[in-house]
Amino acid sequence: AGGLAVLAALWGLLWLHGVATPEAYTLPAAALALLAGGAARWGRPATDSVPAYVPGLVLAFAPTLLLSVEHPSLHTARLLMALPAAVAVVLAGAALRLRGPLLAGATALVGAALLLLAPVADALPRWVSLGLAGALLLGLGVTYEARRRDLELVRERLTRLG
Repeated sequence: AGGLAVLAALWGLLWLHGVATPEAYTLPAAALALLAGGAARWGRPATDSVPAYVPGLVLAFAPTLLLSVEHPSLHTARLLMALPAAVAVVLAGAALRLRGPLLAGATALVGAALLLLAPVADALPRWVSLGLAGALLLGLGVTYEARRRDLELVRERLTRLG
């Protein structure tokens, strides 16, 4: 809770002062948070990776994603730099069998990809998006039981990760 309050205060100050590149201010703090999380896991290997690494990863990815929500086309370069970083975090989380980096990296990856695809979705006629949504819902309904079983398997494997 204290970390979230500090993060909100930092972002508020950066926004009030009109800082255009908050990453310059948040990435050093993110690196420090990741080092602290690594030190916590080094001292106590049983420490869960979610509280150890996710705050630092949120601090690293959130400013880019939040800036890009309002105007994705203005921040395309930012998002294109965030994509490889998110992929690297996902791969590192999978290789090291750590749930925290895997979930945080996947969330940042999906968020950046959706923001990059937003202009394409705006350019499509409305009937195309409604048809795609209907087809997606129909497909989800048909494969519900198999997906539920797969979700249980994924949940089981995620709980086994550190």
